[in-house]
Amino acid sequence: MEGVPPESARAEWVLLHAGFVAVGIITTLIGNVLPTFIRHWSLEDSQAGFLIAAQFTGSSLGTLLTSVLLPRYGFARVLCAGFLAFAAGFSFLGKGPWFVAAVAVFVYGFGYGLVNPATNLRGTQLASKNVASAVSLLNLSWTIGAVSCPFVVAQWLPRIGVRGIAIFLTVVATVIGVLHMRRHLTAPEAPYERPTRPMSEWIHNLAHAPSISLLLIFFLYVGTEVGIGSWVATEEKRLPGGASTVLFLAPSFFYGFLLLGRAASPVLLRRMSTLLISLIGLASAGLGASLIILAHQPFWLYAGAALAGFGCAPQYPIFVTWLAQTFDKNSTWLSALFFAAAGAGGAALPWLIGIVGTHTDSLRLGFVLPLIACVLMIFCALRSHPRARAA
Repeated sequence: MEGVPPESARAEWVLLHAGFVAVGIITTLIGNVLPTFIRHWSLEDSQAGFLIAAQFTGSSLGTLLTSVLLPRYGFARVLCAGFLAFAAGFSFLGKGPWFVAAVAVFVYGFGYGLVNPATNLRGTQLASKNVASAVSLLNLSWTIGAVSCPFVVAQWLPRIGVRGIAIFLTVVATVIGVLHMRRHLTAPEAPYERPTRPMSEWIHNLAHAPSISLLLIFFLYVGTEVGIGSWVATEEKRLPGGASTVLFLAPSFFYGFLLLGRAASPVLLRRMSTLLISLIGLASAGLGASLIILAHQPFWLYAGAALAGFGCAPQYPIFVTWLAQTFDKNSTWLSALFFAAAGAGGAALPWLIGIVGTHTDSLRLGFVLPLIACVLMIFCALRSHPRARAA
């Protein structure tokens, strides 16, 4: 852990927070512009879902590579590369046929895979009074960006179009990337060696824990969060009177209650076990998905999105805690497998929602998949939560 002067640390915290607000907008943008893409290219839901799959396939690849790139090149250069990947992807977003957009989304998804873990890990190294709280505040900045994304799209889409928004985000990402590179040039980081692990050690550790259920829960949770967050705007547009709407409120309800739930989680964790909070949250998310399936009016869609967001809020931090408690010190290197499963879920489940929407001619039926995922996660949670120690 490198020593960072307090003044430099404060400036870097500001840069990390500003970057994560931008990342929150970038990550959730595809769900908010998906109705525009569907109309512009006359896409089927399965094709639109492929755009989401492209983003999280790129993200999974980027996340896997950080375990190699961070030890070799350091945080500043990896963060710079991630934001320049954002810029490269947005340079082509909205140009040409839809599969060009899929490539662009893959590229900036790769950038997210670099930036997200690097930012969180960097937050654990900088000076702060409470590391856990400081990193939580970083993720709060991400959520602020995600909540504001629908309003940004509603304001700018009618005026400058998707290309205008893409160009603006290209400039923002480039500036942040250059600032990270400038930090590297003024205060280079010393590289360190990353030890390699033989396959026998992987098998030994994974064989003595509920690995399959924990892997499945990571896969299903991220797929559920991304699936609901990415598709609710499109479903809102298809409600009566939604065709002429530019501002989609359903994603803001989802991410807004996700933000509220994460703010409330520390208080709840003092009074309830992680297992109980997880089970209640998963039941809430399942109920929210059910309301979305049944909604024929905006009110019920918003209620379903809010319940789903609030139910999803505590899950990922709890699952990461279970991962750390299950594998103890080995979790630092075994976690790459579980985070890769999470990224794969973020690619697969939203795409499957689109495929179901295409084949049934009803996108709302695609939300049956997150509902099923919530039920399966309840069983996985009962199987995989740590029993030997307090959470």
